[in-house]
Amino acid sequence: MDKELQRTIAAEVRAAVIETMAKMEERWLTADELCKQFGMISKEWLKEYGDTLPRQRVTVEHMDGTIRRTRWAYPLHEINRMILDGRVKHLKVLRN
Repeated sequence: MDKELQRTIAAEVRAAVIETMAKMEERWLTADELCKQFGMISKEWLKEYGDTLPRQRVTVEHMDGTIRRTRWAYPLHEINRMILDGRVKHLKVLRN
């Protein structure tokens, strides 16, 4: 195995470990907490473009058919990595 292949493998392993650790230690933020953590994101921006960021919420359907949802939660570490690697500069709106 040559040095270049060793470096490539080491970089891939390093990236996989970082990604795995970030997922295991992910912190989920409310919209208010996200805006406080990242000053460039405002509540108004989130209302308009929040769907361009990774986010999750819990949905529960009751036996009578009613549906209840939590507020959106945003992954701190994933969004931080998006800022650091420049992915936030190229977000796309996927709606009309």
